[in-house]
Amino acid sequence: MRQFDVVVASHGGLAGAMLEAAGMICGAQDGARAVDLRSEDSPESFAERLAAAVDPTRDTLILTDLFGGTPNNVAAAYSRDGAVRCISGANLGLLIEALTAAEPLGDALVERLVNAGRESVVDVSSRLVTKH
Repeated sequence: MRQFDVVVASHGGLAGAMLEAAGMICGAQDGARAVDLRSEDSPESFAERLAAAVDPTRDTLILTDLFGGTPNNVAAAYSRDGAVRCISGANLGLLIEALTAAEPLGDALVERLVNAGRESVVDVSSRLVTKH
């Protein structure tokens, strides 16, 4: 059982779609929420919705889509508190690893999750080419 909440924050509808896709693979997840930055949002309105998604009584991992983007910049303000960690560059592999993690949210887990995200990016074409 996961010991922390997971919030996916992204541009457009990506966060909601990622959680929906992850649910198809590993089932519905308590403590998992999506916050999408809509075109009509200001950074302040997005920050209000992100704040509502973070339970201050629980450790929380925020996964963002793009380093330096508004979702990441707003989420980074929360990661100054040790109870909230933020990883940017989220993909479905990383999200599934986070949702199924059994260990507490700490440095070792964050490192493992970052590596899982990197390892889920694969040049499939190069694996299909027969080398002589």
